[in-house]
Amino acid sequence: MSEAKSKTRRQKVEEKERAILAATRAAFRERGPDDAKISAIAKAANLAEGTVYLYFKNKQALLMAAVSDFYTELTHDAEAAVQASDETEKRLAALARLHFGRVLEEWPLIAEAMGPHLPSLEYRETEAYTLNRRYVTVFDGVIRDGVERGDIRADVALSAMRDLFHGGLEHLARSARLRAQPLNADAEVCQFLTIF
Repeated sequence: MSEAKSKTRRQKVEEKERAILAATRAAFRERGPDDAKISAIAKAANLAEGTVYLYFKNKQALLMAAVSDFYTELTHDAEAAVQASDETEKRLAALARLHFGRVLEEWPLIAEAMGPHLPSLEYRETEAYTLNRRYVTVFDGVIRDGVERGDIRADVALSAMRDLFHGGLEHLARSARLRAQPLNADAEVCQFLTIF
């Protein structure tokens, strides 16, 4: 009986943490990390403000947890996306659509998490860097497979391809957010892939 109660408590704790993180990411998307208030996050998660502080000691801890949640989700989805095909071009297209869409959606979170650290070497000491590295290994695997199949030139450095791919898509997403006109995400990604 106590094992069942313990499991129920653990599940409740995990549910509250997920609710807080979902509310945090939504608040960051809508208002940006600077303008998102803990009280609004708590309200959106249907919790008291003090409960949020039981899980996360301050807004910076919430930010890092939201970044961790973002990269964990992104990595999982990227791994699933590349499993859908064996063709290098289709795998890169799936990664490009995923990356562009998520960066476009979560730009305030990403910019806040990485902005203060770049281009400093201190960034390599952050959890965001570790999680980002785990995520880009999915791209690296697609490129290595493509080189082995002869789909991609072997004389181009993997690091250069990685930087151009992710950096180009992030710049494209940032520019798209700044434009006042409607966005055709699929057309943007197709054009990017043609150039890449």
